[in-house]
Amino acid sequence: MSHGKKRKMETEEVVADLPITPMLDMSFQLLSFFIMTFHPTATEGQIAMTLPPSEQGGGSSNPDITAEQPKKYVVRVTSNEVGQIAQMTFREDGSPDDGGENLGADLNTFRTKIKAIATAERKRIDAAAAKNSKIPPPKLTLELGDKLLQEYVIGLFDAAVQADFSDIAPVPIAKDKR
Repeated sequence: MSHGKKRKMETEEVVADLPITPMLDMSFQLLSFFIMTFHPTATEGQIAMTLPPSEQGGGSSNPDITAEQPKKYVVRVTSNEVGQIAQMTFREDGSPDDGGENLGADLNTFRTKIKAIATAERKRIDAAAAKNSKIPPPKLTLELGDKLLQEYVIGLFDAAVQADFSDIAPVPIAKDKR
């Protein structure tokens, strides 16, 4: 009996001979040929943009920067550990008082404040309309705490909608999460 060892047959390494350089040369030649011979027609180079008037649903070409901007109000609502309202502050956006007016944690206080603001804004808009001037409706931003329960968020929205606010934006308090 022979204890023969199995020998592995050694094979020669096969190297694929793929001429990359000539293929790249040809690719760049074709690319440069098509780039230099391409001439778009006049209709492809320019698209006529004729929009309908803004009364018919089209956009206005340039915004009127002299028009009065809407007032923006910010309500910051912090929450406690169980998701209830801990504190609410109310301020006009851009006012020098960053802290704002403290409304406490009661939704009824919020409703009273928001209705008073909405009434004052309505009077301002009506006075401007009497002078043939147009003032956009106010905007309300609700800065909400992370743990605030949905029932309180809905309560805040309902109070703002009942006070005739139409532009309401809920955002997190932390600016990096917006």
